[in-house]
Amino acid sequence: MPTAVSLCNLQYYETEQAGLSTSEGSSGVGERASEVVHGLTHPMESSNTRLKRISKLLSLSNFEQRDELEEKLENGFIMVQNRTSGLPEKESYDVLLQMAGEAKVFESITGGLLYGLLTEPQNAQKYFSVMSLLARDGWFCALCNVNMILFELYPRMRPEVREQIVYFFREAIKSNVPKIDNVLINYLRNANDGSDLKETCTLLSAVAGMLNDHHTWLSELKPKASLIPVTLLTFTRFICDLSSFNAFESLRTQMINVCQWLLTERFVDCAQLGRDLILTLMRVSKIPQFAVIWKHLLYNPNKLGPNMSVEELMSRMCPHTFPLYRISVAMQRKLEFIFAKVKPGTHERHLEWFKKQYLSNPDAGSLRSELVRCAIFLSCGETPQFGQEMKAVFIASMFPQTSSIMEQQWCKLHLLWDWFCYDPTTGGHVLIEPAFHVLRHLLHVQPLLANSLVDFMIRMSYELHPPLQQRLVTSVTNSFKFLIDHNILGSPSVIFDNPVLQKNVRENFRDTFRGLFRPPQTIQTHPSTVLTEPNEVPISDVEVVQSESGSAITEDAASTDPSIVEEGGGSVDEEFGLSCEEKVMTLLAAVKEEFRESIENLANVKNTDNDTRCEMMQKLLSAIFDNDELLDEEQIELLSECLLLIFRKDIRNRKPLSEGFLDTPEILEEMFNQPLYVIFRNLCLTPDSDATRQPLLSLIAEICSSISYLLLFFTSSNRRDQNDTAIAAYTDLCRLLDNPPIQQIVSDLQQCHIDDYVLFAHLIPYIYEKFATEAMGSIELMKLLAHSLDGRQIADLIGEMVRENISFFRKDSFLPIVSASLTWETTAQFVFWQLVHAEGVPVDWILQIISKLQYPKHSEAIAQVYIMLQRLDREPNMGLIRNLLSRTPSDMFTVNCLKLLIKDPDYATRVAELLSSLIDKLIQSGDLLPIHSKGKRPAQRYVCLDQLFSHLDKFRQSCLSKDSHVAEAFLARPTLQEAFTAARAAEKVSSLRIRYSELFAVMEILSDDSAQSARSLRRSKISKKVTDMSDVCFLQFIFHFDYAERRHKTGFIFQF
Repeated sequence: MPTAVSLCNLQYYETEQAGLSTSEGSSGVGERASEVVHGLTHPMESSNTRLKRISKLLSLSNFEQRDELEEKLENGFIMVQNRTSGLPEKESYDVLLQMAGEAKVFESITGGLLYGLLTEPQNAQKYFSVMSLLARDGWFCALCNVNMILFELYPRMRPEVREQIVYFFREAIKSNVPKIDNVLINYLRNANDGSDLKETCTLLSAVAGMLNDHHTWLSELKPKASLIPVTLLTFTRFICDLSSFNAFESLRTQMINVCQWLLTERFVDCAQLGRDLILTLMRVSKIPQFAVIWKHLLYNPNKLGPNMSVEELMSRMCPHTFPLYRISVAMQRKLEFIFAKVKPGTHERHLEWFKKQYLSNPDAGSLRSELVRCAIFLSCGETPQFGQEMKAVFIASMFPQTSSIMEQQWCKLHLLWDWFCYDPTTGGHVLIEPAFHVLRHLLHVQPLLANSLVDFMIRMSYELHPPLQQRLVTSVTNSFKFLIDHNILGSPSVIFDNPVLQKNVRENFRDTFRGLFRPPQTIQTHPSTVLTEPNEVPISDVEVVQSESGSAITEDAASTDPSIVEEGGGSVDEEFGLSCEEKVMTLLAAVKEEFRESIENLANVKNTDNDTRCEMMQKLLSAIFDNDELLDEEQIELLSECLLLIFRKDIRNRKPLSEGFLDTPEILEEMFNQPLYVIFRNLCLTPDSDATRQPLLSLIAEICSSISYLLLFFTSSNRRDQNDTAIAAYTDLCRLLDNPPIQQIVSDLQQCHIDDYVLFAHLIPYIYEKFATEAMGSIELMKLLAHSLDGRQIADLIGEMVRENISFFRKDSFLPIVSASLTWETTAQFVFWQLVHAEGVPVDWILQIISKLQYPKHSEAIAQVYIMLQRLDREPNMGLIRNLLSRTPSDMFTVNCLKLLIKDPDYATRVAELLSSLIDKLIQSGDLLPIHSKGKRPAQRYVCLDQLFSHLDKFRQSCLSKDSHVAEAFLARPTLQEAFTAARAAEKVSSLRIRYSELFAVMEILSDDSAQSARSLRRSKISKKVTDMSDVCFLQFIFHFDYAERRHKTGFIFQF
């Protein structure tokens, strides 16, 4: 029987898990003797001889020995070659089929064929075909070998061999090899090893390409196939990590498309992840494709499947297997060794080796949070006590290594995620124990980090998802209770009475988890919470789910501010007796006396009395203007913090604009009757030369870091006579935030699109009117529009263009935008091209991109070029013809474009003239064949005569003999016929005449037919006089005989 290696699992050896040393066992001796008996190796071949062979699979140094698995595969390949050398293909197959009767030999043959496929790309198809014919065991033996290669050899594998691995998977998917999806999981795991980013992206690109090309195969996978959730886990992580690398934007688009398809078509399979699906989607919630999924989850979960609400998914535990796929096999082996074999006190060198091996790469990105999540699910071996302690040490070591606060917050969320979802009735206590051990360890070795972790637990209980606030608090409380009841914790005093825990954190802990300190109140559990306002994207009020950069928690989550909850539910402050006024009063002690009274008065005014609040705000600003010399950095920060506390209910309760919003003076007056807009109004009215302008800008910069689009709204809707001053206010704010205006505009619009979809569309015409130069040159802005606009908004924007209020494109910046659009998703490209057509962009603007278009990769752009040529309103020029002909004749794009150009007779005449002129120039200059010299790189618009004839030959093959006869009329035009006559006469073109003999024959026939038609016209008068039927028959005989004779001479049959 073939080697019984599971398709997804291996037995790991302790020596390999240590990662510090390797030694060879004696088990290879018996296997070696067995191979000699079965003829798999030469009896006289010594181990020294084997070491001298050059590895074709691996990149090895001079001091590294070849891998035993590679030698085994190579020996099988040698045996296959020896037995089939010189035999025809059929006889070779018969010989291998006869040899495969014995299980051991069958395994060697399969391994040898796989080795040949990986090392001989030119014969890969042959080896795969033979493997298919021999696969009597349902490919089990072959897939086991592939798994072993992926587990043991892939990190050291040569680049060309890695390409062949991709080839194997593509062919296996095409052939629908059973269980190939399980093996593909193990291939995908190699992306999670912290290696070079380019190599990782090559792997990801290969998998994304395969999945995008085989949606049918994906849709036919069995229910609950593991490949689907594993792909989602891996791709979403790298979608976030690669957001800062423009070079990989195309790859991100591919991965987004795959994830979107999986979430749309196979959501039930994705839901296998349970609560980890919510954790995964939080990372990418602000990417438009995933925002749609969030809308379904929050407002219409039944559209995704039965019982698919956020609450339902959070109640489901993630199966133990899926988190292990977050890291590579090599990492998993090392972690299992550390948790099972390493004792506390001897762990430093192991952790240092692990960090150097896997986490030293600056592109490791979110790998640390993935390791934290995976470590929770790994077993602790035979000594759970030591294992849990080592697991806590390892997880705790991840936090100081993080490169940013956001990354550290993600690690905390991955650690505590099961606490927020814990349900005693469903179990899962094993998943909450590691976090407690980490916390207890940190209290001893890193008190500040322990305080931060406890504070994070408190704040996330409120901020994670406000509709489930009480449920989350109860879950954390129940987690502590379980630990206490099972003597894992002993007493809550280990946490809240620890002297290193800060007083405010301890008090917040007591206030939040009151159920631990007094008899708990009866809490009624409600059914799954489904929100009812489909205008909002998930969890935007408190910025818990931040962006595609991988940040799920705001940076101020590490502070001790109580959180905000949604309207109608009351704030956390009010629930525990901390009013807004009291919070402000605690800050006022540090505020200068000149500002203190105004702040206190503003805080004490009721939120419903906007007129009084605006009056108090103006008094505060007057105090600031009168005492601007007192405003240092500390005072500005204190004032902004007080104002944020006062304004946050205004910001939180701000309603999105209605669909039919009109910016009439009355409506705007009512909207802007709030203290925040009083600040904006004063800024816009303050001249540039005024000394108070800078402190005011600094104050706004502190307050409006996440809602600065409201300033943009105010400047767009403010009094028209002060509009230039308002624009200057916004640009000054951008300068203070150290952002170029267009970059800040894009950032503001991204946030605005999430918070207020109607306001987003309302701001676009203003931006393209007042920031025209920057906006028309911004790729990111156009990308945002293309991914965000709906049908009504597109129609409104086109109306603005028709009325000549705005323009979206400029010739000098259009080419970079259209080049970038080639990687956008299909719907976004259609929106972009609608704006292009609406503005009447001429085809001349896209000439340089024509040669770069690839079918079917750029199908959307190609279709739009067809439409532009169909609507062409000017004569074609040589630039257009050269760019069309400069393309390699690998598809029908050029032929289709030529056919569109010659539909109009006038344009057909011009195209024929241009082609004729080009043929003559190419013959005279000697540009007959493509340039293949390595030293010379042909120009982008380089055209040779071979290319031109190749395109015309394709045109001849596909466009002649149609009802319209447009192609025949075009090729028969005198100017084109003269050019071909010159080509026939030129000796240097003889080789091309032979290669395109059928094209030249057609041109000759059409030339003769044109002449015949002219002669027929001259004979028309004579034919009228012929009355004898025999004369008529004689003339017909002459015509047909002449045509048949010419057809016989050319050897070409042509039908009209």
